[in-house]
Amino acid sequence: MRIQTNILLWGFFAFLLPLTSVSLVATYYSQARHLQDIETNVNQNLLVLATEIERRLAADRALAMGLSHASAIQQFLPVLDSIDRQTIPDNFKQQIETINLFFEGFQTIIPSSFIIRIHDSQGNTLIKVNHNKRSKPVYESIQGFSYVEHEINNIEFVNTLRSLPQNDVTSLVLPHNKAQPNLLQYLSLLDNVVPLYYRNKWVGALSLTIIGDDIDKILSHVIRPAGSKIIIAETNPDIQERHGLILFDDNRKITFSHARAEPKYLYNSPYKNIIDNISDTGHNVYTTDEMDSSVHYIEMTPYPNQFINWIFAFDIPHTTINQPYEKIRLSIWLVAATTMLFGLVLTQIGAQRITRTLSALVSNFKNYAQGDHHQVASTDHCVDEIKDLGQAFNDMTNTLNTAHKDRDTAQRMMLQSSKLASIGQMAAGIGHEINNPLNNILSYAKLALRNIETNTACLDSKVKQSLLSDLNSLREESLRASEIVKGIMNFARQVPPHFTDFNIENWLNNSVDLVQQSANNHKVTFERHIDVANHPYIKGDRGQLQQVLVNLLLNAIQASDKNNKIIIVAKTTHQLEVSIIDQGSGIPEQSLEFIFDPFFSTKQKTQGTGLGLSISLGIIQDHHGNLEITNNDTHGVTAKVILPFKF
Repeated sequence: MRIQTNILLWGFFAFLLPLTSVSLVATYYSQARHLQDIETNVNQNLLVLATEIERRLAADRALAMGLSHASAIQQFLPVLDSIDRQTIPDNFKQQIETINLFFEGFQTIIPSSFIIRIHDSQGNTLIKVNHNKRSKPVYESIQGFSYVEHEINNIEFVNTLRSLPQNDVTSLVLPHNKAQPNLLQYLSLLDNVVPLYYRNKWVGALSLTIIGDDIDKILSHVIRPAGSKIIIAETNPDIQERHGLILFDDNRKITFSHARAEPKYLYNSPYKNIIDNISDTGHNVYTTDEMDSSVHYIEMTPYPNQFINWIFAFDIPHTTINQPYEKIRLSIWLVAATTMLFGLVLTQIGAQRITRTLSALVSNFKNYAQGDHHQVASTDHCVDEIKDLGQAFNDMTNTLNTAHKDRDTAQRMMLQSSKLASIGQMAAGIGHEINNPLNNILSYAKLALRNIETNTACLDSKVKQSLLSDLNSLREESLRASEIVKGIMNFARQVPPHFTDFNIENWLNNSVDLVQQSANNHKVTFERHIDVANHPYIKGDRGQLQQVLVNLLLNAIQASDKNNKIIIVAKTTHQLEVSIIDQGSGIPEQSLEFIFDPFFSTKQKTQGTGLGLSISLGIIQDHHGNLEITNNDTHGVTAKVILPFKF
């Protein structure tokens, strides 16, 4: 069966059989998961909301504590102490003016709705600043000064102030708010009160009445999931008139800063049983028959060391949750039928695309097997597996082509090695034959020198000097020929190398000195860059390696034009690298792969035999190194000798 037919059959049965059952199960499952997600989201939002408001209340308490420690308040404490001792200081009005200016400036810096009061030891209000405006002292006292609010004459409240913990903020209900008809009758938030002490003596208190507009701003930006409404209420068994008090309600447009003359309670709302149904877990869901909604709620303790809780609730209508799924169930059959139709069409198109690509790959394999090694498979496909298959084919062909090239290179190297072996055997025989006459020439030269020294008296001084010079030249040329023969013998592996440690820099300088005369004749200069301080010595046959370096330098000199420069660079890392860079015309690209072949030369027939690089390569390989000859990017050739420090 062809792959296109197979895909069509599997696609048909995959859509036809499971689609109807999956569609029905998916709707109910999605609805259940949606309800679960909504509950999780609502609970998380409630926790975030409660935490944010708790931070806001903590910031208000910190504000009250910070005000009590302000230098202006601390300087006013002696005035409160004088009033407690029923005396009025001379600078009383000046001190009152100073503290009023401080509070007005403070409310200008922090633009929030709150009332700041300073109470004396009887709980009466000496100073009151609200919305950057001070209250005038219009209520006479028996002590000869005026209060800004009515005297409260509330012994219970005074005792409460007296018992407040020092250096702490206490939340309580000030009786002053109810005494003023223009103020809120039922404030949403309790007042923050800090007792004031002068020399460890309680002299009064500072109170901060928060109106609640900051909390309203927080609630206005809260995301209400699934069209829900927010309800916040207080549970306060100690103060019955605040137990069940609604602090915030989206439905009734009640806010924290909302002025209301009478309270609104949960008991008079659809949420009347929430307080009784609070569970031990701290959050729950409340639903009644009269409500077409679910109420998710949690509890929070807004004031430290107080038996007061706030209930945070989200009222989520059922219609916003269930209505979308009713529409989904109504339309899902049409979607299923349409999906099936389009699925079969797309399956047909996809199958054609896949089979087309696979057919092209099959053709690539056949052509490659028939000898066309330039086959390249397309990797531009949307299916990753087919793309990977095309890439794998390309990788395979690249690997095989590389293997073919490596095989050809190995064959050439084997052929070259065979040539070198043959030349080596021939060179060994020739070397042995040449050594004998060279030794005889040296012997005759020594005898001639001895005879001249013996018959000195019979010879003219000029003649003697000429003969000595000729014989010394003969001896030196014979020694040089002997060294050449030794090199050929070494190339033939007849003379084993003698490995010793020698100084790299001295070896380089000596080698350059040997070819300096040849460089002068060609008008070529040397530029040396030798950096071997971190590893100045290397182990090897110094004479053989010097022969290699001299051969490379001579090649560079012969390839250079007049006034050219030859650069010698030597550096050591984990190995020694010596580069000889000339500025000649370079080596033709077609000749690069033959330069190490015996008797191959790019020079004129009278300038070389073509054995220099072959012998040099043999010496370097015997030292476990490498010899690289490459053309430069612009002009000239770089010959690099690489020798390991350890082998």
